[in-house]
Amino acid sequence: MSATADRLVAHYLKRLNRELRDVPRGSRREIVEEIEEHIAEGRAGLGEEDVTAVRVLLARVGEPEEIAADARQRLGLPPRGHGAREAFALIGLLIGGLAFVVGWFAGLALLWKSNAWTTREKLVGTLVVPGGLLPAFLLLGLGATQCGGGYENELTGPVEQNCTVTFSLPGQVLWTALLAVCVVGPFFTTIFLARRMRRPAAVDYQPSPGSA
Repeated sequence: MSATADRLVAHYLKRLNRELRDVPRGSRREIVEEIEEHIAEGRAGLGEEDVTAVRVLLARVGEPEEIAADARQRLGLPPRGHGAREAFALIGLLIGGLAFVVGWFAGLALLWKSNAWTTREKLVGTLVVPGGLLPAFLLLGLGATQCGGGYENELTGPVEQNCTVTFSLPGQVLWTALLAVCVVGPFFTTIFLARRMRRPAAVDYQPSPGSA
């Protein structure tokens, strides 16, 4: 067996133990042992083992966060991480970019520290329109930019000078499409994360009756 594959499995089981730290010790041990056996059986059936095959196997077993969330639901334990940290993470990701971008990075840090979402869900929150609504406001600024100052007209007096950025038709279509994405994307991310943290995701792993 590959030493790298062994390290991947060990890291996976370590993550699972960490996610199950609030589960009663006996139930936690049974879940981890059963997952470990499940992985060992899967590796035995791989034939010629390689790192990619082990990564695929672990992905099929499920994210440790998802398995832990499913275990809490079965054991009647309250879901983790549905508090002020998560609320501030959602707010920061949506509008934090307007506060000199710092607020968005603060929301991003809270997102990754929280146990309320899986790694895949955190990636969605990170990569779908980074900066929240800030890119939309920047695009709006490109649509109509006023120049300061003005000039003196001998007949009418002082006249303010305005500058407006104009686009060709293809440019206007592209600008409108980008603006739509930059407006809809952050709201989609916020709604997606808000809904996902309220219900555990389904996983392929099915525990035996004795593990409950």
